[in-house]
Formats: sequence, C-alpha cells, structure tokens
Amino acid sequence: MDSLKAKSLANELNELACKGCTEGWLEKHDGLSDPIQDINDCASLGFITPERQERLVNEVKELNAGN
Repeated sequence: MDSLKAKSLANELNELACKGCTEGWLEKHDGLSDPIQDINDCASLGFITPERQERLVNEVKELNAGN
C-alpha cells in the first residue's frame, strides 16, 4: 500500500470510535484488499497507534466470526 493511500485510510480508521463504526467501515470496504492487512499496513507506517491497531483488528475478527 502506498503511503498516500495508507494516510487516507488511516484518517478513516482514526475516526472509528466503536464496534458499530468498525462494522460500518467493513460494509463499505472495497473488498479488493484484506481489512486486517490494511489496518496493519497503516500501523506499520505509523499512521495509527498500536492500541488502535489492536482494537480494530480484534473488532474485525469478532465481526467476521459473527458472519
């Protein structure tokens, strides 16, 4: 993922305040990439905190397990 795309995505991820918000983000996700990998890419570039990364990855896993 290039840094411009990652920065844009990180802005979206930083606005996700709850599990319901994460669910909405997943519903509109383009499906062209893995959401967890997208989160991890943003974190590895330093655009989201490790705490946010962990929370979002856990929420995505929980939501995917429920589907």
